[in-house]
Amino acid sequence: MDKTLLIPLIGVLVAAVIAAVTSLVVSILSKDQKTSEFRQSWIDAFREDAANLAGHWSTMVAMLDMKKSSKEDVLQFLASRHDDVINVEVRVTRMRLRLNPKEHAHLIGLLHHLGNGEMSGRKEMDETMEAIVVEVQRILRHEWKRVKRGELSFRLLKGLSFVAIIVGTCTSYYLVKQAA
Repeated sequence: MDKTLLIPLIGVLVAAVIAAVTSLVVSILSKDQKTSEFRQSWIDAFREDAANLAGHWSTMVAMLDMKKSSKEDVLQFLASRHDDVINVEVRVTRMRLRLNPKEHAHLIGLLHHLGNGEMSGRKEMDETMEAIVVEVQRILRHEWKRVKRGELSFRLLKGLSFVAIIVGTCTSYYLVKQAA
């Protein structure tokens, strides 16, 4: 077999490998970009639900406190604010459904405590809501760092690319030195 025929064959094989690697890299990057977009949407929706919950809850507790101090019928007030009570429950449920039971057990417990109606007074209600807000901030900070870092496959690809650039540069330098 003529060895000069191997040169075009090697060129075609190298081009095919480069095309395959490029295709793989593009598909990994596009998937990771979409995953990051979904994470960002989750962060935004979770933040909105938490803010709505805190706002509605604080308003409801303040109004209940005012009604109690003026000796008004609290149950009648709650019945008249039926939609607000439902809104609080919807927000609690939406937040719980967005959370991972293993990863976010503390916040799920706080939300359950908030929603079970067994708190003794205004101080405990305020402390529970403050604990929820602090925990939500912690989770949002963690998730934002996750979005900034990128997905695992993206980080691996970035590391491998760095190694490939270093190896390629060193190899090129070595080959140029050998040829000189």
